[in-house]
Amino acid sequence: MQSLPQLEALLRTAFEARTDAHPSGIALASYFARAPTRGRKRSDLDLELLFPDSLGLPAAAIGLAASAETYKTCEKPRPTEPSASREWLAEAALTLGKAEGFALMWTLLRAMTELEGVAQKLLGARTPRAVVRQVLHGVSARALHAEPFAALLVRVLKIAQTVYAACRHAGMEHEAAFAAVQDRLWQPHPTGSEGERGAYLPSLVQAASGHARRRIKRNAQEGRTQDHARAFLSRFANTRLWPWVSADGTLEPFGEKAMTLELAAVACFVLLTHTASERRSRGGPSGGLSGAFVEAGFASAEWLPDRTDDLAVRLFTASENPARGEFLSPLSQLLRGALGAADHSSEKLVELLRWLEENGRELLERA
Repeated sequence: MQSLPQLEALLRTAFEARTDAHPSGIALASYFARAPTRGRKRSDLDLELLFPDSLGLPAAAIGLAASAETYKTCEKPRPTEPSASREWLAEAALTLGKAEGFALMWTLLRAMTELEGVAQKLLGARTPRAVVRQVLHGVSARALHAEPFAALLVRVLKIAQTVYAACRHAGMEHEAAFAAVQDRLWQPHPTGSEGERGAYLPSLVQAASGHARRRIKRNAQEGRTQDHARAFLSRFANTRLWPWVSADGTLEPFGEKAMTLELAAVACFVLLTHTASERRSRGGPSGGLSGAFVEAGFASAEWLPDRTDDLAVRLFTASENPARGEFLSPLSQLLRGALGAADHSSEKLVELLRWLEENGRELLERA
């Protein structure tokens, strides 16, 4: 069991904001409007799981805590969103702050951060941070997807607040009420013991992250991970196709003696985004591309601007070290110069682009 002092402070503050009309306080979860379920039934809390006989709470106290009418809820719910992003969570907290005071908002934000830290530990201390971000938040190098953490947060808030309010209605002091919340969140087994079942925080974390875990496994099986992109950059770095070489044999414009993963990532990013830019500015494939790109095969329908940009970002973020942004401008200038030149760099550029098209198509098809 891990301590949750921020959640404890949040529950106490929300309950002690109660009034005669709303004796259970402020319903925190009501500020997190949920998206339509598209026909799927969204289950509510099972009171038999939350309140076993061992707690000894009177039915009247449980009834008060379980009734939505005893809570002060969000008066103007935000329009439902198709996905629960980090921005979506922040907007919910801001709405709570405007309605109930910013002190409560900051308490909520601290509790959110605390729960995220606990969930990361439950996923495994040795789990790479990039994997943790994907499992909890759907964040990868490519996009920000729906967040499993949002569903976990709402569930924990509902469970914790219902148990806490029931205990306070039963006459318990704050410390005893929160101890009951901890007991519900940290049952030693998902099915409880001695015939009881409990709301079990580790199992909630695993359930919320289940889809993300399956997606990560599927991406690994289908070759969509950063390791696959990094292997691509390694092959690129080992080629002898760099068009811009100075008299002393170093690579222009940076004076590198050999291609590195970092330089390969920047080069791929510049070449691919330039392709996408031409496709957009010229109105698509029918508008044509620069001769070097056409000759290399980038005029085919597979290289749509959005998918090309997506692949470019994947490669840009795949190098071991953060790619240096100051490389982008001089490399773009060399590229534009070579496209209009009739020299050795122009001939080598076609070879480089052909290699990128042939090998990048595999990653593009997996994107």
